[in-house]
Amino acid sequence: MIRSLSWILAGAMTVSGCAGPIQTRVETHQVIAAPAQKKFTTSPFDAVVNRDLSLARDLVAKSLNERGYESSPEAPILVHVALSDRPADIAVDAGAKDAEQSIAAAKSQKSFQSCKDHEYRLTVNLFDQARGKKLYSGSAAEYHCNATIAQSLPFLIDAVLSGLDQEPTDSPRSTIRTRQGIE
Repeated sequence: MIRSLSWILAGAMTVSGCAGPIQTRVETHQVIAAPAQKKFTTSPFDAVVNRDLSLARDLVAKSLNERGYESSPEAPILVHVALSDRPADIAVDAGAKDAEQSIAAAKSQKSFQSCKDHEYRLTVNLFDQARGKKLYSGSAAEYHCNATIAQSLPFLIDAVLSGLDQEPTDSPRSTIRTRQGIE
């Protein structure tokens, strides 16, 4: 009985490394008020043709439509979507040596975790082309061991656009959202 219990406990600990709370780190910034005419177009060119990026662009456009924005080729708002996938155990720093800043810290692997984490990050920027200014920026990132970017996109998009059409602020707002799911 005790031997069986120890195997059950070991199995539960192994599985717990794959499912649990997922933290979405979110930063949004409404830089200027949105124009009255909420028509947008997406960036015409991507640096890399990528299926996940194409899906992200389509889902962002759909989410903007649901928020009262309308897609139009001659729109005053330009939407830029960026998507990244990096090994989470690699840190990303930028700047000169004397002014270096951490963009993304390295993440340690959890105990009993059977696979390496990846960080999925989605960034969406809206530009008011008529005024020549950034209108809004949003960024959301999650760590995952087993989930794919496509599985994470609906949550990342909801988080990235969560601050859209709020009152303009001088600095970005940062929040952490937590949900259950596949890590």
